Amino acid sequence: MIDVEKFRRAMREIAAKKGPFTLFALFLRENAVIGWDLVVSSSWLEAASLERLTEFSNALKRIVGVKQLLELAQIVPIDKDDPALKAVLSRVQIDDGLVEVYQTVFFDQPIKHAIFLTAKRIVARKKRIA
Repeated sequence: MIDVEKFRRAMREIAAKKGPFTLFALFLRENAVIGWDLVVSSSWLEAASLERLTEFSNALKRIVGVKQLLELAQIVPIDKDDPALKAVLSRVQIDDGLVEVYQTVFFDQPIKHAIFLTAKRIVARKKRIA
């Protein structure tokens, strides 16, 4: 059984050290044989960076524990510029809360159950001219 509060704690602790998440959500795919997908997006966590993904998964394991980590089928990093991410963020918006969605499609995948802890567009700050 997935412990949402442990994942919320992990999201908060990792964001405090690394920077905010644009997306932090748990998806149970319609065709999932085992476990949930942890779907994440952040400017510091690029999908192509194995080093950053390893760093993230190690921090996640330390916070949620091995048992909860084994509840995951996979960790899915989403590039911040992915058009599918923008589509998700246009449907769900939450900043460190809880939104549950059932029987839908996200990222071209049929989703039985989605739990969003954060789904927000990070707006870049404009530089001030002194």
